Amino acid sequence: MAATERALRRALRRAQRRARKASRRPSLPLLAVGAGALAAHGAQAQSQIDARLLYYKESGGRTQVIDPVVNVHQDLGDAWGTLDLLLAYDSISGASPTGGYPSVDVTTSASGHTIAGGSLPLASYNDRRKSVGLAWGRKIGSNLPSIDVSYAKENDYTARSVGFSDAWTFAGGRGTLHGGVDFSSDIVAPVTNKLELPKKQQGFALGGTWILGERDLLDVSASLMKQSGYLDDPYKIVPVGTPASFVEIPEHRPDTRQRWAIVSKYGHYFLWGGALKATYRYYWDDWSLKAHTLELQYDHRLNEDWLVSPSVRLYTQSAASFWGSTFAAKQEFMSSDYRLAAFSSILGGLAVKHKMSESVDVNLGFTVQSQVGKDSITVSKAATRTTPAGSATISAADLDVTTISVGFTWRY
Repeated sequence: MAATERALRRALRRAQRRARKASRRPSLPLLAVGAGALAAHGAQAQSQIDARLLYYKESGGRTQVIDPVVNVHQDLGDAWGTLDLLLAYDSISGASPTGGYPSVDVTTSASGHTIAGGSLPLASYNDRRKSVGLAWGRKIGSNLPSIDVSYAKENDYTARSVGFSDAWTFAGGRGTLHGGVDFSSDIVAPVTNKLELPKKQQGFALGGTWILGERDLLDVSASLMKQSGYLDDPYKIVPVGTPASFVEIPEHRPDTRQRWAIVSKYGHYFLWGGALKATYRYYWDDWSLKAHTLELQYDHRLNEDWLVSPSVRLYTQSAASFWGSTFAAKQEFMSSDYRLAAFSSILGGLAVKHKMSESVDVNLGFTVQSQVGKDSITVSKAATRTTPAGSATISAADLDVTTISVGFTWRY
């Protein structure tokens, strides 16, 4: 995911959090608890520091990420509003499928890297990403406008963005209209050459939050992201020819992309001390990729100091129109990147939050995800005098992912 896409989502989430804060009522206690889809940020006019360490690991020796993040939320008073500072550092290592065609036989690449039989060609990498974000907002009448800027730098990518969001309450605080825009100008600089290739993005979102009753909350929003410029992955290749005889050439994607999403969130508070949060997201773009996401989270207070939040997420997507595991002949647009293929996944997680004192909370989270490709490849080899015929069915989208996060919040 590009850094600017993450920045847009952060800006839109801030707008929604401000909307929920503006429409907050005492009769919705647990809908503003925990880290769920309808969680409210900054329930009190109070400064705080949130620190988190995330560990992400894919199966098969693929991508591994260590991501420490610190967010400082400073309340400057009614006259000056609030200021947020976000600092993050990603240490990324491992390997990623190149898009090349798998082979049952053991092969050796030109660089001397051995590829085991029945496995996908992988390219190893190691990178560091540093990012900083700054946001300022202030309540003006029934509005809560904010502006944010962000900058991120890694080995081959520079991301710069600016965004604006606002939330406007109406109907005596029962409803809130929220929206946001984000503009970015990025530079892609592949390590394989000395080029600096531009990539631009513009994001727009609009939504509304409504208090349905004393224990129910609904939020519906829509977004559009327009991308242009260099949208290829400079490290991916595509096989052209037949499985028995093919050449590998760099992938090529369209230089524009329009991405739409509709998101619906619903929260219900139970009298026994729990809150259910349900989120459904439908995504589609002009590359013919469509995706559905359903997420459920349940927050339950064991007592005043402990909050337990199990969750589950289901995801499925179709393939882009120009995706293929191999191509019979060269086409204008081609990609074998598994992220553009058809696949589905299921994720389960558990988060625990403990209130250590009036000013300090600690939290621990754990998720496990299983992802399965829908367009598996079966490769085979002919029998010889010494070895029997063999075959293997494989998909680059087949993947297991584990994440662990630990953090704390200090209010002052």
